Amino acid sequence: CVAVRLFLKPDVITSGLSGGQYDSTQLPRKVAEAMKDSPVLVCGAEIGAIPELKEAGFCIYDLQRLHDEFKVGAQDNKDGIEETAVLEIDFFRADSLADIEDDNEVAKIALKAVASVLNVGSELTNAEIVDVAVVRARKAVSHFAPKSASYSPPVKITDGVFMCGDWIDRSGHASWSTEKAVVTGRQAAAAIASDWKLSIEADVIPAAPDTPQLNALRQTAQLLRSVKPPPKEIPPSPWAFVKDVLDSRYQ
Repeated sequence: CVAVRLFLKPDVITSGLSGGQYDSTQLPRKVAEAMKDSPVLVCGAEIGAIPELKEAGFCIYDLQRLHDEFKVGAQDNKDGIEETAVLEIDFFRADSLADIEDDNEVAKIALKAVASVLNVGSELTNAEIVDVAVVRARKAVSHFAPKSASYSPPVKITDGVFMCGDWIDRSGHASWSTEKAVVTGRQAAAAIASDWKLSIEADVIPAAPDTPQLNALRQTAQLLRSVKPPPKEIPPSPWAFVKDVLDSRYQ
């Protein structure tokens, strides 16, 4: 993982934005408008033809809309620090990016990736960077393989032994990654409290059900694999498998 926090020279305030704790930001206006519905965006790999991101997905966060300490007006003249717009980009499976030692070079790649996703071009890539913080954590996330979920242990292994993390069985909650680690942590706490007759607050908000579109995709993938089994090696993703079938690759 590589976490990149960019402190940018503030633009004019854009207000009336949705989805965050706060509705205002000082990111460049085009960036703010592109993220108007949510201060968080989840992006896949191979963005912007950037070699370092060939396998790296990432999340974009407008921290002025999420964190009290960065909200518009919170930083101005505090301890002599001028206000900045704060953008964070967290990259996953980003070994190539982690190998780049120059923080400023990593910052440029991060800006280019975000600009490509939001289609804002130089509006962001030319933004003035006041400061940058980069955290590199190699081999910091789980790398799941096909059928790995079937080997995931439950929260309670046996009496007195409890587990939590993104690799734990997600029965009862269809989350993954960071959210799953938090959810199973709360589930483990609840299980311990139950065994030891303790009273704690560890409720978990149920995950939203799959959309009809996702359900349809799952059923289509299962049908295709039953009619035309994939190769014995690692199976492709459903959409890649469909493309291969249509291209008659397996005939």
